[in-house]
Amino acid sequence: MTSKWLLSKWRRIFKWYLPFVFIVTLLAGIIFSRLNVTIAADSFLDPATQPKFINSLPSPARINATTGGNFNIAIGQTKQWLGLYSSPGADGIYGTKDDARLNTTVWGYAWQGRTNFTYPGPTFVAQKNVPIQVVWDNKLPKSGHLLPVDKSILSATIVNTLQKGLVPTAVHLHGGHTEWASDGYPDAWFTQDFSQTGPRWFKKNYTYANDSRAATLWYHDHVMGNSRLSLYAGLAGFYLLRDNNEISLINRNILPSGNQEKEIIIQDRNFTANGQLYYPARSNSPTAPYPSVMPNFFGNFILVNGMAWPKLTVEPRKYRLRLANGSNSRFYNLNFNDSKEKFYQIGTEQGLLEKPVALGNLILAPGERADVIVDFTGDSGKEFIVNNSNRDQGDPNIIGQIMKIAVKQPLSNIPNATVDTNESDGLTTQLLPEKIITPAQTGITRQLVIFEKNDEYGRTLLEQGTLADGSLRYDDPITEKPKLGTTEVWELYNTSQDPHPIHLHLVSFLILNRQRFTGSVVPMITIPGKTKLFLKNPVLIGNPQAPPLSQKGWKDIVVIYPGEVVRIIATFDKAGYYLWHCHIMEHEDFDMMRRFQVVTTP
Repeated sequence: MTSKWLLSKWRRIFKWYLPFVFIVTLLAGIIFSRLNVTIAADSFLDPATQPKFINSLPSPARINATTGGNFNIAIGQTKQWLGLYSSPGADGIYGTKDDARLNTTVWGYAWQGRTNFTYPGPTFVAQKNVPIQVVWDNKLPKSGHLLPVDKSILSATIVNTLQKGLVPTAVHLHGGHTEWASDGYPDAWFTQDFSQTGPRWFKKNYTYANDSRAATLWYHDHVMGNSRLSLYAGLAGFYLLRDNNEISLINRNILPSGNQEKEIIIQDRNFTANGQLYYPARSNSPTAPYPSVMPNFFGNFILVNGMAWPKLTVEPRKYRLRLANGSNSRFYNLNFNDSKEKFYQIGTEQGLLEKPVALGNLILAPGERADVIVDFTGDSGKEFIVNNSNRDQGDPNIIGQIMKIAVKQPLSNIPNATVDTNESDGLTTQLLPEKIITPAQTGITRQLVIFEKNDEYGRTLLEQGTLADGSLRYDDPITEKPKLGTTEVWELYNTSQDPHPIHLHLVSFLILNRQRFTGSVVPMITIPGKTKLFLKNPVLIGNPQAPPLSQKGWKDIVVIYPGEVVRIIATFDKAGYYLWHCHIMEHEDFDMMRRFQVVTTP
């Protein structure tokens, strides 16, 4: 009798009480997660309270790799001052000794046995045709990712790895003409001390052949589904490749060098009130998992070389700036507050232009670089603000300013560089020994398409594909298989609502032209349960437009605007598996990335 009564009681508990507890716990979790978001939102560091232009622009350390060699670069966590303050101290003035500084936990790089990790990482300076080997050694804490991870977009293997506290990394030399086993393939990830590796990881020792022209390259994390977070945490650095032509320009004092050559990476960030990196965990869709990938990220702090709104003090002479947009999503439209001051662009991502090009405004998409001269000759005592006129996402008094350049150093006895910045008779300096020639097309023309739709949670999902095959995901079969040694034309159609900076690994390319088009995006069920998008009946509008002079150099990123088709031409000269993808990091992580294979047989 007693046992039956107890059994009956337990059945009632399981039937009514446990479901009740489950529902209450679930609701509490939802409320708590939203409360966390509210608390975080209320405890942001307000950029309006932070001083600007009082801290010096940091210069990344340089690694001399011009004679070749083997390099060990560790990836780790550190606390670093990024120019943030909790208060100006008792005197109420920023820039004095009693300022209360806020240190930020970031990820960075240390080299050749050093233990001080830095963000950004050290700048490699390499020489054409002098290869180097690099071991990227993951020394991150075994405590999971620093930022909120969306497990819904990751493979089961990576999720399992993260649950163990391990953090996958994969380093891509962006712009490198690199063998595919050393290219930083997103599936070639590795965890701390190489204890676990991805399905396409082959070796520790990466080889960089350095067999292309002088260019401003950079390296950054490229792990599948988490590259936006690891870049945001700090994993990026410059890689300057020199060749004999550029060295001759430097030795003949045509181009500035030494202290007059500065690498500058611009990034936007958000911070909590105690100065820690804040990356939003909630998508724009209320039904999405938590945490969830965002369609874009726009921070309200501008960092340059890891310092918030810094100041660069210069001499009244010419300087060479190696500019890079290292932001996740933000485009920059750079200009000076004095319209008389201009950028004289001398190079695109993959090398020098034939001659300098004068620009009042310089647009940089995520991942793009620009090699420019700025001329402060005769400007002694003046101060200039580098502004950002692309203010769609944020306060123009905040994100509309990048850094200050103060011409306050005395002129040293080093001769001023002679690169031409006098526009009255044209800019005549010959930067290359020969003209940039468009290669002859020997392969096919491919018609590729960017599509936009919502996923099952209502999140914006950008996909790439082809006119023939429609929209495709990362894991779908490879459709682009250029034959080794052939030169192809790729036509890239954008049917989405946003511009996309498309990056091709391995190759450098030339932009042929741009053209408007119309067409219909049609959903079609190709197999039961799977709907794909197709671009039907595309009609070209008007005449193709050639790129401006500043875009007529070799590139590895091209921006494709909505309703536009862009044609590029490239030679595929190393066999293996590579990628083409959007360099808006939130798009890249959320499947806006496709593989291509350079094959040795048709």
